[in-house]
Amino acid sequence: MNEKETSKLFRFSLYQEKLLLCEKTFSADQFNPLTRNSIDIRNILPKAITKLQKTLSRRNYDVIYETGRFDVSDPDSPNDSIDLFSKYKTEVNKYPKKISSELFYNPQVIVQQIEDKTIRGVECKIGFYINENPIVERQFYVDGFNPIARWSLDLKEAVVDIADQIFNQIKNNDIKNMWDEYDLINYRGLSVTQIRELPYQVREDLLRKIKFN
Repeated sequence: MNEKETSKLFRFSLYQEKLLLCEKTFSADQFNPLTRNSIDIRNILPKAITKLQKTLSRRNYDVIYETGRFDVSDPDSPNDSIDLFSKYKTEVNKYPKKISSELFYNPQVIVQQIEDKTIRGVECKIGFYINENPIVERQFYVDGFNPIARWSLDLKEAVVDIADQIFNQIKNNDIKNMWDEYDLINYRGLSVTQIRELPYQVREDLLRKIKFN
């Protein structure tokens, strides 16, 4: 097994049904095994979903992407911004009308009745994964879903912001775990290997006794 196969990657992903709209990744190998194996971001998800619902249902978006690849030595190299949504519409409209109507992105609105509550909107999902393994997934619906959001900078920025919140929470937990290991080494005389083999509850009991002594 090579290094690439053994490396671990965290992924925060936003889907519209099975279509991946946006994703932010960062290395999981930079964190201790205990931290990687005890991820809990449920406190972040409610506000994250609300943020994405608002972003996906906006009336107007910034859909201009700078190319960032202008080469002054190449007169044919693009130096203008690209409106990706307009470019997409132009390409789709080149097909016959019957085909272009099927290709054009226009997700279906779902209406569900759950007890006395009516849920209406386009089905979306967020997920946090380590490699291909799900840590947590949440399905939600966006009323007034604007298809242009798929190409927007606004959506990218929202996903990156949520992923950064997750990263910071994991980092803070990792720092706490490292200080806990420091206490177990210095006050209990355990080695790093012994610490990482401890069952979670045993580890917590030892740390609790250290703090009360």
